[in-house]
Amino acid sequence: MNPLATTRLAANLLVTAFGLGLLVLYGFTNTISSEPVLWLGGLAILGGLSQFIVSVISPRSIRPAWDEMAVASHRGAYQFGYWCAVLGFWLFFFLTQYFETSLKGALLALGILLICAPSAWMAVAGLRK
Repeated sequence: MNPLATTRLAANLLVTAFGLGLLVLYGFTNTISSEPVLWLGGLAILGGLSQFIVSVISPRSIRPAWDEMAVASHRGAYQFGYWCAVLGFWLFFFLTQYFETSLKGALLALGILLICAPSAWMAVAGLRK
């Protein structure tokens, strides 16, 4: 595996693990604050920045890391993220309307889902190869 693909996999795994941990924490405590979600966003930005740095340091790793399978995985990640957002929106809408779920918690959990869904797809696609 070339350096860019390895960095991409590591970044996606970190974002996915941190986001799933936040969702599990929210599921058990039913309380969430915005600080961990900001940490998750910062971790996602650092993952993208690390991929950029690796591509600048090792430019020959870019072409093999963006083959047809990687482009298809990238497209699938965006589609998966879109459908997770749509379904998550409706799920959290019904949870706030019919159960004791706070609107702030639901929106923060939806933000976690929006950050983590594409990363989870890319991590699974990377591990599958």
